[in-house]
Amino acid sequence: MDPLRMYIVIRRGAFETIDEGGRLAGLAAVRALAEYEAPEEWLARPGKVVLRARSPTQWAKVLEEPHAAASDGVVALPPRRRSERGDALTKIQAMSTELEPPPPSVTGPGLVYALNPKIEMSSGKTLAQIAHAAVMADALGYDVSRARVIAPPTFDLPGCVAEVRDAGLTEVPPGTITVRVLVREGGSYS
Repeated sequence: MDPLRMYIVIRRGAFETIDEGGRLAGLAAVRALAEYEAPEEWLARPGKVVLRARSPTQWAKVLEEPHAAASDGVVALPPRRRSERGDALTKIQAMSTELEPPPPSVTGPGLVYALNPKIEMSSGKTLAQIAHAAVMADALGYDVSRARVIAPPTFDLPGCVAEVRDAGLTEVPPGTITVRVLVREGGSYS
């Protein structure tokens, strides 16, 4: 099996929090889909992998590939088969850096990605799931550029417009809801 995957690559030190990293990973994924045509096969099963470029050389090689940037440290490459990763991607590892957790709540209107408080995921898996949520939110017409990420004490929050249901290939069982996309008209989520 040689699945199609979107690779989201993070430059070492690009951010320190899940909140900022999630916003940037999501924005990069949305921009990649806007700039490059995604194969129908990938759209049916939109797998994403988050990698971390540890050295300037690794990062420079990634930037030689077709990509869409969310910042000077976060890019998404259009979907490609695992066998087509090339040296730029095969030599870097999955993101597993410990990041500061998101806040339990935020205030004011806007788009929010709420993480499921009943599951644990690595930082890379979390960012990939948030990127899925961003693509869903963008498809519904929401502006993902200023979205926030929260780790609420409960997952039963109002304003849910989409939810990410994991395929269960890594870390969580199939069908697990990992992220809910919430739209706040005002007030706070906590």
